[in-house]
Amino acid sequence: MQSIHKLNKILQESGKYISGVAIVIMMLIIVSDVVMRNFLHLSFPGSYEIIEKYLMPLAIFPALGYVYMSHVLPRLNEFIERRSQKFQKFNRLLLLLIDVVVFILLTYYTFLYALDSYQQGIAVPVATKFVPLWPIYFFVPLGYALVLFEVVVRFVDEVKPDS
Repeated sequence: MQSIHKLNKILQESGKYISGVAIVIMMLIIVSDVVMRNFLHLSFPGSYEIIEKYLMPLAIFPALGYVYMSHVLPRLNEFIERRSQKFQKFNRLLLLLIDVVVFILLTYYTFLYALDSYQQGIAVPVATKFVPLWPIYFFVPLGYALVLFEVVVRFVDEVKPDS
């Protein structure tokens, strides 16, 4: 079980860094585009499409698992903490089970959408060329799968008898 926790942490940290790099690249493109427009009266060709279609999904979806792992998402702890330990455990298990079902469905259907976009060869015009967009669509189910992995690890930890 320790190796699964280690793998989970490595995956979540990798997603965090991928998103961070995408955000830095996005900032560099925006700054260079603004500087070029104001001083050289030129623009960075396709900057809007690159940011919107490629970097924004890369900034959001790989980090989903890390956000879930670091407990950034809101919880209703105040109400739950005033209940019995048995109710608290049942509530945690129920919420984790709901999360498992939801993220299985999200991963599955977004993966099907990504496969469909691959088969159709979806591309967008960037500057004067068509650039394939379908590879970015695979980061969406990947992000949901990272959250699903984190939820399953938490669920197993919660079900495991206390030592």
